[in-house]
Amino acid sequence: MNEFEDFEERVIYKQRFQGTFLDFRARTCFQRYDCCEFVKATILIDETTQALAFTSCIFEDCNIDRLTSDEGRTLIARDNIFKAPIEQRRSEFEKRLADALAKRSDSERRP
Repeated sequence: MNEFEDFEERVIYKQRFQGTFLDFRARTCFQRYDCCEFVKATILIDETTQALAFTSCIFEDCNIDRLTSDEGRTLIARDNIFKAPIEQRRSEFEKRLADALAKRSDSERRP
């Protein structure tokens, strides 16, 4: 009997998970998320999580701001994008805009 006979791997491709709660703690998942989008999602991963992959995914306003690969546990994190919450991005943009306008007005005042 083959030890992988009942092995099932799930590949989730180009799905959007908004406001979702994903708990992978203390689990062997055999799940792979490719080109997925996670918006305002809560993703729980601990030191015992195994066989989980996130590739080319976008994480926006989630509880995580990075994922690290770990070959020993077969955790794969590759080519992912992490976006800060929209409120934070908006305030950073407004600050940069105000700084740029201030520099512009200073240079126009000089003779």
